[in-house]
Amino acid sequence: MAGPLIVAVVVLLLLAWAFAPRGVPWANALTRINPGAGDRAEWMAPDSVVRAVKRDFLATQTWLAEGARDWGLLGRELEQYASGAYLRRQRNALGLLAQTRGPRVASVQTADHTLAVRHFSADGLRCLLVDWQRDRVVSTSHYWSGALIHEQRLPEAAFVWLMAYDSHDRRWKVERLVQTLPKPATSGVRLSLADKLPAHAGRDY
Repeated sequence: MAGPLIVAVVVLLLLAWAFAPRGVPWANALTRINPGAGDRAEWMAPDSVVRAVKRDFLATQTWLAEGARDWGLLGRELEQYASGAYLRRQRNALGLLAQTRGPRVASVQTADHTLAVRHFSADGLRCLLVDWQRDRVVSTSHYWSGALIHEQRLPEAAFVWLMAYDSHDRRWKVERLVQTLPKPATSGVRLSLADKLPAHAGRDY
């Protein structure tokens, strides 16, 4: 009687192992920077992972620009580039755009991006990306014809994004805008990633 019971338990354990969520390969390769230094301590991933975060973020910016005059494209591919609060916000924005009456316009922002990746979570699935934007230009054009209506230059700005790794799609996605820094930051800006980020704080979105 014990034999079949043991077999059943082993099968259940094997099934649980087979369907259990897998950690990312670089989770065990994270290194601790400034250990024991309070809010200065942080986890960092290998350089290859940092490059992947930057690559996927820039790909998202390119995709947003390409979809400015193709809202159907944005709707179809949104989940490939966004997750969490950012995904919900973009869905709501697309819904409002689709209901817009009168002439449709498309706005595209271009900028020179300088990126820094910081503060990986202990499981390696999230990190902060600081995006310093220079030469920022917003171009507004007619949605259907593409004719330019207006062009506006914006001052330099720095944004802190929370990036999340999607193990299914095997890419980093924008999860939320954490904060707009009040002035262009330097590479030494001190940031911290808590287990649960606050919903809003100061200039946070």
